[in-house]
Amino acid sequence: MKKIKKIIFIRHGKAAMAGQDHERELDEDGIIQAGSLKKKLIGLGLQNTKIYSSPFKRAVQTIEPFLTETSDNKAITTSDLEEIHMPKDDKLTKHQIIEKMWEDESFKVGNGISHLDHFNKIKPFLDEIFEKFKSGNEDIIVITHGVLIGIILKFFFKIKFGFNDWKKMTMPDIYMLNYDADNNFIEMKRDNNNIERIFSI
Repeated sequence: MKKIKKIIFIRHGKAAMAGQDHERELDEDGIIQAGSLKKKLIGLGLQNTKIYSSPFKRAVQTIEPFLTETSDNKAITTSDLEEIHMPKDDKLTKHQIIEKMWEDESFKVGNGISHLDHFNKIKPFLDEIFEKFKSGNEDIIVITHGVLIGIILKFFFKIKFGFNDWKKMTMPDIYMLNYDADNNFIEMKRDNNNIERIFSI
């Protein structure tokens, strides 16, 4: 039977709110979530896995238990997977900004960046890892942030994703894209089952 190849997008676990955004660490719930995630990923029987991560501490910490358990793996951190830059606005709440950004792919506030511009910025990185995925026999794990996962699914993989889908995301959350051995897309599965202390916003 030919191997089904997987691209797995993981939203980081729950983090403390205090501190600089890129330095915020997993809180007690997030640490437990990362342990559950490790068991879930091991249960998938992944082999020859390539792992890419946002350099933000909460993302790296989310995958660390899995890396510790599978010593042949290491995470490649890249700024292409950082949280999208979204400054505060005097007239709009954070959720209102996020909703407007999903409604209008060119909308941004202040010195921030729109969904479309952010996607165009990271597209060369996505092209590179997807070409490697198609030409090889490796599964891919990508640990990043909720909005960015939605942007990638929507713009790169042409999968319908909007504000309501973002609102339903949990910490952590898992989206698996399955491909056959000839790189034909089979399906996407969202699977956050059996994650202890899973958190919904």
